[in-house]
Amino acid sequence: MTNLVQNLEQCWYTSPPWGQQIPPMLVSLLERVYVKSAKAFGYCTGVEWSEHGWKYEIFACNTNITVLGS
Repeated sequence: MTNLVQNLEQCWYTSPPWGQQIPPMLVSLLERVYVKSAKAFGYCTGVEWSEHGWKYEIFACNTNITVLGS
């Protein structure tokens, strides 16, 4: 598994909202969530910062689903 803290620091320093605070994450790792697009429950297995905000990797229906924000 990659070092998520190091990846976050690298992404944040090169991201567009430089100088602003990092918005809070809506989902914690291993938290159970409902994915509307898949109409299924799953667990958050990863988080990544992108130019659109937080991207969450959700494991649901035996596959990984990437979702933005809420």
